[in-house]
Amino acid sequence: PLPPITDSEKPFDIPDSWQWVRLGELATKFTDGTHSTPKYVLAGVPFLSVKDMSRGFLDFSNTKFISEEEHEILYKRCNPEKGDLLITKVGTTGIPVIVDTDKQFSLFVSVALMKFSKRYLDVNFLKELINSPLVQQQAQENTRGVGNKNWVLDDIRNTIVPLPPLNEQKRIVARIQELFSEIDKINRQ
Repeated sequence: PLPPITDSEKPFDIPDSWQWVRLGELATKFTDGTHSTPKYVLAGVPFLSVKDMSRGFLDFSNTKFISEEEHEILYKRCNPEKGDLLITKVGTTGIPVIVDTDKQFSLFVSVALMKFSKRYLDVNFLKELINSPLVQQQAQENTRGVGNKNWVLDDIRNTIVPLPPLNEQKRIVARIQELFSEIDKINRQ
């Protein structure tokens, strides 16, 4: 179990209907991709790493491939599915990416997989939360190493976030999308 959040860890006050939680408390599954380099093949199942999601979305255009057999073995432990959230944890850390495809793929150790109950958590809110200065600061403070930086799973699980009720999460996301739409309009002028 994750440690309780102390008052001194809470960075600011939140509304009474919200609560402070650790990311790991929100997850029904929190894991990362395989820790050993697979045998690559010319065609097969896409095998994604940080480089395939560093722009904030899944990019299958320059991916490596593994055999169906190897994918089936890896998929038993780390099974990304549509609606899950991926988080980069090696190199450029803390980039959240929503799995928005039914296409099967496997992950390398550089990417964390977070599954959660859609009854309590909106994936778009979770993505915005991880992009927030609060979480990005925790990611930077807890990223270890010099050359190949690593935000380890335990530190990701222990990241502290504010959690509003689901209906409020959806309103926040709608407002963010509305604001970005306005920004896009201004930029096109």
